[in-house]
Amino acid sequence: MKHYIDITLLPSDDIGVHFLWSKVMMQVHLALVEVQDTNKQVPVAVSFPNYKIRSGEENAFLGNKLRLFANELSDFEHLNINKWFARLQDYVHIKAINAVPDSINVYESYNRITKAGTADKHIRRRMKRHNESEEQAAVFFEGYTMSKEVKALPFIKMKSLGKGMSFNMSIRKTKATRVNNSVRFNTYGFSNDSALPKF
Repeated sequence: MKHYIDITLLPSDDIGVHFLWSKVMMQVHLALVEVQDTNKQVPVAVSFPNYKIRSGEENAFLGNKLRLFANELSDFEHLNINKWFARLQDYVHIKAINAVPDSINVYESYNRITKAGTADKHIRRRMKRHNESEEQAAVFFEGYTMSKEVKALPFIKMKSLGKGMSFNMSIRKTKATRVNNSVRFNTYGFSNDSALPKF
């Protein structure tokens, strides 16, 4: 990745940072949907420079900065991210496009993880989908627990525009070693094969 844009979230007394993350990521998603190709892939990636997982008493948190990456300046020009944040201009600060520093030798990858949820949530969903009683559905999820690893991840509360349902978009960060500049991303800016500069 050769270029980046930093977007800083500016929470206030009436708008908290978690609520703001929901709004920011929805606008990023809508912007990326507009530039997707026929395979529903985009040339722009997202990263979270202040990302941290839950550790001891410290909660998982994405911080207050979102970083967008692209290989070509034209990808950012086509995206026109400022247009998508016009309604949030009091709550975000968008910096100009910058070149990624040449000295970077540490890379990371961000991926969306579907949070498994509680057993009760799965039981209710199974009851609806399979027309089962609560007892029948409960048998299917007997002994189920969400993994500690997934519980430790930061997440953003999102809403599906297609189905109108809310969901928690958990985000996992991993170290990456292989740089592949031809990788494309989904309409949230994630890819399993990405290697984004860490700085």
